[in-house]
Amino acid sequence: MGASLEQIPRAEKRDIVRKIKENLEVRAANGPPEPGLDIYVGECADVTHALDAHVTGNVLAHAERAARLAQLEAADDEVDTSYRHIEGYIGVESRRRVSPNLLGALALHQAAFPNGLAHVDDPIADENRVCREALLVLRAPEHAATLAAIELPIVWLDRWEAAIAKSDALLAEVERARTEKRAHIDAGRDAETEWVELMVRLRRYVSSRAKRSDAARIQEGKTLLAPLLDAMAKLRAGAAARATRKENGKQETPAAGDTTG
Repeated sequence: MGASLEQIPRAEKRDIVRKIKENLEVRAANGPPEPGLDIYVGECADVTHALDAHVTGNVLAHAERAARLAQLEAADDEVDTSYRHIEGYIGVESRRRVSPNLLGALALHQAAFPNGLAHVDDPIADENRVCREALLVLRAPEHAATLAAIELPIVWLDRWEAAIAKSDALLAEVERARTEKRAHIDAGRDAETEWVELMVRLRRYVSSRAKRSDAARIQEGKTLLAPLLDAMAKLRAGAAARATRKENGKQETPAAGDTTG
C-alpha cells in the first residue's frame, strides 16, 4: 500500500530528521570521512531547527489564543451584564405610570437603546460598537439631568466602559494570536517542503553509496535512515490495515436485492 513523506505529521518529521542527524553525527565521529554524506549533518540541523521553531511556535500560539479566548468570554460577560443592567434600569424608568421623569427616561432609552437588548448576542466586535455608541449617548450633556433625576449610578457607566475597553483589547490579542498561529502554519509548510526534499536527496545518496553486493554498507544505510524507514513502514501498515477493513466491510454487506442468509 502506498505511503508518502507528506503524510508524516510535522512534529514527527522534526523528530525523524533530528534522529537521522544524530545517526549521521555518530557515523562521522567513527569515520572514515565521507564529505558527500557528512554534509547532510548541517542540512538536517537546519531543517530540525526550522521545524522545531514552527511546531513549538504553533503550539504556543494556540495555547495563547485559547487562554485569551477564555479571558475574552469573561470580559464579554461583563459587557453583557452592564448592558442589561443599564438598559433595564432606564427601561423600567421609562415605563412608570406616574413620574416627572417619564418623558426624559423615554427619550433617553430611545436614544441610547433603540433596539433594546437586541445586540447582546451579536458578535463581540459588533456588540461592543453598539455599546460604545450607547455610552456616548448616555454621557452626552443633554442627558445628564435625566440620569441624575432617575438616579442611575454613574459608576455603572464607568464599569461598562472599562469592560468594553478590556473586551476590545482581548479581542485584538485573540486576532493577533490567530495571525501568529497562521504564520507558523504557513512557515511550517515551507519547512515541511524542505524536509521532504532533504529526505528524498538523502535516501538517494545513501542508496547510491553501496553496491548490491556490499551487505555491510547497505545495512549501515538502513541504520542511518532507520527513523525514516520505520515511519514509512508504519504508514504503509496503517494503509494496508484500513484497506483490509474496507474490503472486509464490502464483503459483509449484502448486494442489493440479495435475499439469502
